[in-house]
Amino acid sequence: MTPLRPPRKPSIRARIRYWGAGVGAVGASGSGAMLLGAALLLVALAGGSLVVGSHPAGAATDVGDQIAATAASQAGVAYCDGGGGIGGASNGGVVEPGCGPGMPGFDCTTLVQYAVYHVTGIVLPGNGTQLKGVGTFLPPQATIAASTAELLPGDATYWGGTINGYSHSGIYAGNGMVWDAIGVGQPVQEHSMSYLATIYNYDGAIRYWSVPAPVVTSGGLVTPVVGMAATPDGHGYWLTDAAGDVSAHGSAGRYGSLHGDTLNAPIAHIVATADGRGYWLVAADGGIFSFGDAAFLGSMGGSHLNAPVVDMAPTPDDRGYWLVAADGGIFAFGDARFHGSMGGLPLNQPIVGLSADDPTGGYWLVASDGGIFAFDAPFLGSTGALHLARPVDGMTALPDGDGYWFVASDGGVFNAGAARFLGSMGGTPLAAPVVGLAADPATGGYWLVASDGGIFGFGAPFYGAG
Repeated sequence: MTPLRPPRKPSIRARIRYWGAGVGAVGASGSGAMLLGAALLLVALAGGSLVVGSHPAGAATDVGDQIAATAASQAGVAYCDGGGGIGGASNGGVVEPGCGPGMPGFDCTTLVQYAVYHVTGIVLPGNGTQLKGVGTFLPPQATIAASTAELLPGDATYWGGTINGYSHSGIYAGNGMVWDAIGVGQPVQEHSMSYLATIYNYDGAIRYWSVPAPVVTSGGLVTPVVGMAATPDGHGYWLTDAAGDVSAHGSAGRYGSLHGDTLNAPIAHIVATADGRGYWLVAADGGIFSFGDAAFLGSMGGSHLNAPVVDMAPTPDDRGYWLVAADGGIFAFGDARFHGSMGGLPLNQPIVGLSADDPTGGYWLVASDGGIFAFDAPFLGSTGALHLARPVDGMTALPDGDGYWFVASDGGVFNAGAARFLGSMGGTPLAAPVVGLAADPATGGYWLVASDGGIFGFGAPFYGAG
């Protein structure tokens, strides 16, 4: 393992291009990019180049992290009294500083409603009360520090009254921080638990999901499994769990792991080098761990991030890589050029994946609603305008950049461009949610991986489960 080095600042270039549904275009492309992207989406759907799988109910991989990421995706959205709800930001009809006529926004209650509903389907009351018998109550402790120690990302925190009569609420982000819409003129942003405690009494928190007990998989990983990377010849693959342990299958070599190491944040993904003789692990705090011939070129470990890092992608020569956060922020290292990001822009849903377009040197981002954001990479289709029963949680592209797939947690597969639809798990009961996919360069097929290490191959050979 290459030791971590101090993080470097990402390179910045002021050019951005957006295609897909969700927000307007900014920068050099102007508003026409949104219209053209929408037109291309309609053409793609009409022409059949986008195949949509079926989506029965399923479970999130890490529900709390997804709730926190959903709240983070709304950073910068205006505070609007009475605005917002389970469908997203909207105008509440109150004209006030920071929220003019027709401007979409949230208040503290509706931000929490939106984040919780998007991931769990639970509709929380909007009147300062709680649903009876729903969720796990985490009562206040003797100090705010002790209360904070009880929390996990995604917990809804309540303030300024009682748990059934609160006056403020937010979503715990981790590291002592809370996403909230605190008041007039202050857009959605993070505040510390200790700061909020100087304004309100702390009423406690509610966790609207159950934390699953870790299970050792058949391949020796500890659930949840969070990522998969294929060898360049398609004859093997690696899997990793949130603790950074790695299992190798088929021709994939064993180059090391973080087994037994203490991490500041869970591992989010694994990415292989072009020759298949190494790989990187990326953590939610932006920390990078390199193994084999994977070069360490910088990280965001130790830096304050507005949202957790969810994925990474290398350049074709492995001398650079990009990281992407849930708010769409891009961090570029080595020879990876910054082509634009969604950082600082309101998103309908959080970003969950990143894939590089080797021919152009650009990249795509995918949001949990299947919206695609292309930066100097061709837009080939998205599901950003469709209602999905379960969120998208990963994507991968063809080596020639002519197509890509993305997958939802129920195993439904979506394909665009020259990426062929070869089947999915949509409509099939799963023991655990699907968390990602990898392309098989040898066959043109793909694998899906579930959080319990289960592997589903479509036009791709099976080399073993996690």
